[in-house]
Amino acid sequence: MALIACVVTLTCSVVAIASGMVRYMESGHDVRALFRYFTTISNIIIALASSFIIPFAINGIRKKRFTIPKWLSMVHFSGTVCTTIVIIFALVLILPYDRKFAIENQNFFLHIVSPIAILVSYFMVESKYVYTLKDKLLCLIPFFIYSIVYLIMVVLIGKENGGWKDLYMLNTFAPFYITTPIGYLFAFLVTLILKKASDILNNRRDEKLFESWNKDANPVEVKIEVYGLGRFYGLSCDNNDLSVPQDTIESLATRYSIPEDELFNAFVKGLRHGIKEKEARKKGA
Repeated sequence: MALIACVVTLTCSVVAIASGMVRYMESGHDVRALFRYFTTISNIIIALASSFIIPFAINGIRKKRFTIPKWLSMVHFSGTVCTTIVIIFALVLILPYDRKFAIENQNFFLHIVSPIAILVSYFMVESKYVYTLKDKLLCLIPFFIYSIVYLIMVVLIGKENGGWKDLYMLNTFAPFYITTPIGYLFAFLVTLILKKASDILNNRRDEKLFESWNKDANPVEVKIEVYGLGRFYGLSCDNNDLSVPQDTIESLATRYSIPEDELFNAFVKGLRHGIKEKEARKKGA
């Protein structure tokens, strides 16, 4: 599911950016101007994150266990937050005053289709990392940086002096020193809501996984299964690419009231036997 989600996300982001570039070239505009839009930047972030996740997803299929580093999870989440802000801005702020810029022609894909696809696919890529307040603020760095550049180009420099048009109506309904803090608060609320929703979905997945496990399994049977998992890793994984599925072992220990050390020992024993068997096969070949 993670592989499919990231391939779809990457495709949507690339198509969104490419369609914008084609539209600009057909209109005779400088393509570089496309990168003044937060929409473009958001899609670039999510495209990079998805392209990095794809190899982990492929490796997860091989190992039968999908994991990504926390930094990559945060980049992926950051891109999702940014694209979610894009679709909300497009529908709430831009659509009532400029329908064409909000959802017509190529902008329908940029502002609606791509963000929705990215939002849906984010919830399909499981990430059980706990984000601290600092982590959540770090995920908003692209938004903060863009807002500062936007303030400089729109307010300090101004369109008449070679700056940018007030694309997101920062100074339209109220002075920028009022709308900017509101925008920061709004972005942070989006971050909290998306992460909370993701945590709820992950917890539900864990509950379904626990329910699928045999309730009547005894400790010996569980240890045999964990041993077999370790042996599978030893046989199928490169010796320099071995890992211990700590979260799975901890969940099994909790589910069946077995000391974690006993399960870790069973896994390591299976891992060692798998490695030895793999090396013996190579020598025999």
